[in-house]
Amino acid sequence: MKNSLKTNLTSKLKLINIFLIIFGSYSIDIKLKAHLRGYYSTEIEAKEKAKDLGCDGTFKIKEMWMACESEKELHKYLRKK
Repeated sequence: MKNSLKTNLTSKLKLINIFLIIFGSYSIDIKLKAHLRGYYSTEIEAKEKAKDLGCDGTFKIKEMWMACESEKELHKYLRKK
């Protein structure tokens, strides 16, 4: 009985571990993709991108920052590059 309980617990811990690894990787991947699409976690990063693009200002969507004064303006400058 003790071996069965130990084996069952070990299996459950392995599944939990796998879930945490997959979820952690997925979470990192989402942040990376968001960054590549032009979302930045700080306003400073967004301002630097705005300078690179040639536009002014930044704007915020939820918790992320984007370059230029608006999304419409951002797309206009992205098409130029």
